[in-house]
Amino acid sequence: MKKEIFSFSNMVVICMAGLLLSSCMKDKITMTYRLYYPVYQSLTTFRAQIKAGDPVAIQQPGKFCLWGNFIFLNEPLKGIHVIDNTDPVHPKNVSFINIPGNNELAIQGNALFADVYGDLVSFDISNPAAAVAKNFVSNAFPERSNYYLPAGSTMNTDSIRVVASWKYKDTTVSYNTVSNFYPGGVMYSGCVNCAFNVAPGPASSSAGTGQNGSTAMFCIINNYLYTVGNSSLGTFDIADPFKPLFTNTQMVDWHVETIYPFRNNLFIGTNNGVYIYDVSSSPGTPGLAGEFTHVRGCDPVIADGNYAYVTLNDSSACLGFYNQLQIVDIRDFAHPFLEVSYSMTHPGGLSKSENLLFIADGSGGLKIYNAADVNSLQLIKQFKGPVAGDIITRNGLAILLARDGLYQYDYRDLNNIHQISKL
Repeated sequence: MKKEIFSFSNMVVICMAGLLLSSCMKDKITMTYRLYYPVYQSLTTFRAQIKAGDPVAIQQPGKFCLWGNFIFLNEPLKGIHVIDNTDPVHPKNVSFINIPGNNELAIQGNALFADVYGDLVSFDISNPAAAVAKNFVSNAFPERSNYYLPAGSTMNTDSIRVVASWKYKDTTVSYNTVSNFYPGGVMYSGCVNCAFNVAPGPASSSAGTGQNGSTAMFCIINNYLYTVGNSSLGTFDIADPFKPLFTNTQMVDWHVETIYPFRNNLFIGTNNGVYIYDVSSSPGTPGLAGEFTHVRGCDPVIADGNYAYVTLNDSSACLGFYNQLQIVDIRDFAHPFLEVSYSMTHPGGLSKSENLLFIADGSGGLKIYNAADVNSLQLIKQFKGPVAGDIITRNGLAILLARDGLYQYDYRDLNNIHQISKL
């Protein structure tokens, strides 16, 4: 009897296993992925669209530059907003310059310089609300070039193709057909025969030079435009602003992030330290004058003659671990040293106006210090609320770049520093 029961039980288990196996065999294991395809335009058509148009709403503030009564505000990878700031209480968004792939800008005289993916474009801004593209330096920033030359084509702006946008298609396939794809990843259909169209190619500045924020990667001293990329310093002669000439590029360090002009020097921030370059004797090929190494972190830097002010934050993009303000003694460029450091929330850009030090401290907002004694900073005012990214100060006006727009503050009376507008 026991043997019969045992046999029956085994039969039930075997049948159940069979049913489960059959059910599994009927189920389909699938994966859905998104396949992106580039949409190409001829370089001629692409460049024809780079021009000023009607103003558009600010969605994601990027880098910015103060020039006269105007603020030029980058919208990452899209272009530049032109803001009439004649009345800072009521700033007016007057136009938008369409520049696909734009992240950086600098201004001198009536010329605006901007990156358009891997190219450098110069605009005539005699009428700021109606900027006109005058010249393109092709492949000025090779690491960002996006040209495609079909096989058998000649090298000209009609045959060169540029990625103008992307389209995508969601595709669902069975498991065994996607073994060559990275699970959950994104596929990009790129070009095969890529080619480059290579063209020859507050500081000691001329009148009319724009004032950039401390997170900028472009700056101007006299008749030279200096740019930094992932690891290099590039130099362009802009004596003729509408015909910039590439003059030199040199290796600086890995993870270069910012550049700041002071007198005849360039302060270049990397996530490993600050490098000081002298442009006085050879502006076309700046020479290294000194360097200061710090712990890893994102680090905008400014200077005032005796000291350099460096902010470090723990952004994952910079592999950082600290949130600090570091003040470095630079009276001897060849031997800079750390004077003092202060803890911060998540500092980004900073600016100095005489003895006042302004720090855009991320979620900590805007902090304003009396920095007459660098070893004993005194917090004068803190504006909490804006997630602060960068700041420019001039003549009693502080313009703060935050995640949700531009804030402006009047600091002429230290006992009554107050916000006057937000755009």
